[in-house]
Amino acid sequence: MKQVIFSLFLSLSVTFVAFAQQSSKSLSGEVVYKNGDPVISAFVYIKEGSKHAYTDEKGQFTITDLKSKAYEVIVQPFGKSEIRLKTDLTNTSDFLKIQLEEDETFELDNVIIESKSKGRLTKEKGYSVEVITTKDLALQSLGSNEILDRSAGVKIRQSAGLGSSVNYNLNGLSGNSVRVFIDGIPIRNYGRAFSLSSIPPSMIERIEVYKGVLPGELTEDALGGGINVVLKKEKKTNLTASYTFGSFNTHQADINGNFYHEKTGINTQLSAFYTYTDNNYEVYGDNVYVVNPQTGKVKYVKAERFHDAYESKGVKADIGVRDKSWADELTLGLLISDMDNDIQTGATMDVVYGNRRSERDTKMASLKYKKSDILLDGLDFNTFSSFSQTNRKVIDTIPYMYNWLGEIIRDADGNPINWRNSGGEGGQATLANNKEKNFANRTGLAYEFIENHSLKGNFFYNRFTRDIDDPMLPKAENELLDTRFLSKQIYSLSYDASFFDEKFSTSLFFKYYKQKVELTDIQKDRNDNIIATKYDKSISNEGYGLALSYEVHPKVLLMSSAEKAIRMPGVTELLGNTSQNVLPTYTLDPEKSTNVNLGASFGPFIYKKHSLKADVNFFLRDISDMIVRGVSSKIDDKYGFENLGKVRSTGFDLELNYNYNRRLKIITNFSNFNARYNLKYDEFGSEYIYYKDRLRNAPYLTLNAYAEYKFPNILKKGNDLSFNYNFSYTHEFFRNWESLASSGKAIIPTQAVHSLGINYSLMENKLNLGLSAKNITDEQVFDNWALQKPGRSFYMKLTYQIL
Repeated sequence: MKQVIFSLFLSLSVTFVAFAQQSSKSLSGEVVYKNGDPVISAFVYIKEGSKHAYTDEKGQFTITDLKSKAYEVIVQPFGKSEIRLKTDLTNTSDFLKIQLEEDETFELDNVIIESKSKGRLTKEKGYSVEVITTKDLALQSLGSNEILDRSAGVKIRQSAGLGSSVNYNLNGLSGNSVRVFIDGIPIRNYGRAFSLSSIPPSMIERIEVYKGVLPGELTEDALGGGINVVLKKEKKTNLTASYTFGSFNTHQADINGNFYHEKTGINTQLSAFYTYTDNNYEVYGDNVYVVNPQTGKVKYVKAERFHDAYESKGVKADIGVRDKSWADELTLGLLISDMDNDIQTGATMDVVYGNRRSERDTKMASLKYKKSDILLDGLDFNTFSSFSQTNRKVIDTIPYMYNWLGEIIRDADGNPINWRNSGGEGGQATLANNKEKNFANRTGLAYEFIENHSLKGNFFYNRFTRDIDDPMLPKAENELLDTRFLSKQIYSLSYDASFFDEKFSTSLFFKYYKQKVELTDIQKDRNDNIIATKYDKSISNEGYGLALSYEVHPKVLLMSSAEKAIRMPGVTELLGNTSQNVLPTYTLDPEKSTNVNLGASFGPFIYKKHSLKADVNFFLRDISDMIVRGVSSKIDDKYGFENLGKVRSTGFDLELNYNYNRRLKIITNFSNFNARYNLKYDEFGSEYIYYKDRLRNAPYLTLNAYAEYKFPNILKKGNDLSFNYNFSYTHEFFRNWESLASSGKAIIPTQAVHSLGINYSLMENKLNLGLSAKNITDEQVFDNWALQKPGRSFYMKLTYQIL
């Protein structure tokens, strides 16, 4: 509690001190051709501070958080040479209007710098990172997870259809080893209803994928890297709505509005989303069968999922001010979301449910404050606090057994057969309501004490509590259910510097982790007596790392990063999750890993109308006490988590990006990793039978290819037609350790998925119609533990820019 009070006190204190400071400046402008047409996606860059922006569909741009001084502004339209301009922000915010000839090229002598994308600027810090922009993809019938799944080194592990649980695999590490953030804040603070499955791409500006090593400012314990989703924060007024309808009675709608008043600096953002699907796709295979209860004869069937409906909805509102003398940004945020989810299977497809379901609702309030040059020049301050409350209910009171045809299994007399007389399908009958509260604060200071040399300090505090109330339990047992506490503190300190005219950059960081868990566990002995066991454990660890980059040539950047990484056990791993059949495992140890990356970025090389760029990354992960999902129990289909000795993973990923005349785009990537169990002997000196085996249930070779071609000005100027094709390949992998059986080993088969799409934009991109056909060959697609995902499906998406 002391840390909570201290964080809030620090945030408020600095806010009041900052009232005396000067306001930051902004630079706006417009880049157009002489005939009045806007220059779209021109790159506008200010070298000092690496500030940049792209022109929008109107050719307009805005760069914020600038100081009151003169700047050199570099503008580069796509496929053309850059131009340089001078502007002075000493007195007021400036506005630049730049006119170009349509076929004009600019020849400059003594070119100082070339245009750099957001990804390039981040890579120059030495981290292995991929930056995905969603501007064009947001118009297609794609979810945010699907966009991520097409990226190099990323594999989405989903347990079923839309709304099912998702794990993110980065270079072979998955689960909680990979942290997901929204604007740098852990996504778990927002509640599961507000997840990447429900956040529409239209709300997202970009997605940053860090592989292996996280920068200090994200301040989280992550072993395999992190995914940071940056939501849109535009300083203009707009309103966009979209609606998607498709297979399995899927409906997705969202509306996003931003309202900005330049004179007062007041900025309001409002987003709402709704998602519903029956998820009634067909499944078949070794785990889909019906059993005759009289004869025991097994019959394999092709069945439709009959109890897997998913519904989520939410509203997110932010109101604040920007560019004031006392704050670059001060924003109050509110989020309300809820989710209803039928549960079709247990941890595997051998168990079928017909009545079990879960509900969740989340309310969250947040406060964000940023100020540059807060007490002296070069000192920047930011803080973000959030408090959320989630009610997570599990409804399971009918013990009937179902088969894959949606029928209640009956005995010879026609009476329903129950699940082990336990009162529910997943175990004991339950109406458990888990009341979860989550407070988080992240505060950071950055001080540039010499030009191109800065110190950064970040503090992250998270406190999670869970109270359980289950009226289905006996009164004495229900009253003994205690609050679960889990708190985490992370401190990071980093030193960033660049040398040799910013060609060589370094980032050295240190992190300190501390976690505490408290709870009372209720168990029964052999005589059904209730035993309450207190559990209290604190752990702490240290980590450190270094990231380097060197610009060999303006088109060639070398990067390397290394880290001793620590990852604490997460809430679900430690405390379990009844709706997902996850058992608590209080004794888990933290994961530890030595992560090394070595990569290079080439390009973009531009020749006339052609553009080509490439990125490659080699990695090593040497992991101890890796936390993995255990094998499900054959008796009750529940599972827990376990520490897995030692694992060593090596591999690489490669991505190529080709563009012709801004009409043809081809992106292809290839990822391969070799993760093997690396502990030879157990505690008794016996050799593990699966020593040197590949990691079980983990894909290790993937390939993605995406192609898109645009036909501009179809039927009318401003109307664009585009066709796209996506190919996704996952090589076969073993479901369990490959050495555990000599024959008949369970294999997740090779999966090759083809998808097509058509997009037609009218009214200068204000109205867009998208059609997509996913998995057109109806490939049988699996993921975690042979859980089958949807086959062939069709979707239509309508997007309209109202303002």
